[in-house]
Amino acid sequence: MINSLVKVGIICPCNIEYQSCKEILNLHNETELAGRLISSKKGKDVEVIAVQAGPGKIQCASATQLIIDRFKPDFIFDVGASGSLSDDLNLYDVVCVEHSYEYDVCSNKDFENIPEDLKTSTALNKISSKEALKEFSNWAKENMGIIIKVGNIASGERNVDNKELRQKLHNKLDAIACNWETSAVLKTAQLNGIKSFSFRVITDNAGKEMKDNLNANWEKALEIMFKALNKFIFEGWVNKI
Repeated sequence: MINSLVKVGIICPCNIEYQSCKEILNLHNETELAGRLISSKKGKDVEVIAVQAGPGKIQCASATQLIIDRFKPDFIFDVGASGSLSDDLNLYDVVCVEHSYEYDVCSNKDFENIPEDLKTSTALNKISSKEALKEFSNWAKENMGIIIKVGNIASGERNVDNKELRQKLHNKLDAIACNWETSAVLKTAQLNGIKSFSFRVITDNAGKEMKDNLNANWEKALEIMFKALNKFIFEGWVNKI
């Protein structure tokens, strides 16, 4: 895909995530489509279209389909905040997802036997994609001080606000982070044959104080993540995939 125009659709669940994306990626041409705000930018062989989807699986799945139908992107990016399920992750680390698991339709005892149709893979299932991301991650750490880690994510509309659930998701699914929307975005992209990435930044440790920590850390965490994504998208890295 080198030297060709690459279209990237970015699905932002919450208003704060959309506004941060628009500001840091310097998106413009804002308009409303199907009740949602959309902004865009072309530069360096890349066109980006970001949408304020709304929180939750239903709104993000429908927004993803809207972007696919209207703009025919080469990539869909799921972005936003995330809770940590691993002690190896720190506040403001960025997780690049390899597999997502839609865990909220399963009972706790069924996590280790989760059906394949509730598991979705990203573009990182390709060796070339992993190599490009590894190269970028090393660059981001050295030049921006941003830590990017690859791992699985547990995604579902069920808050992870207790130690027992946090441990089960980590141990049974090998998930290092959790959120509401990622599986909905990635699955919609997969059903349409579109390559996908998920970049989620750690705002909390998925415990009793998750909501307070999310609100306290959200703005700074998003700034860190979108500065990295701005480089990844517009400085030639995504063209290598």
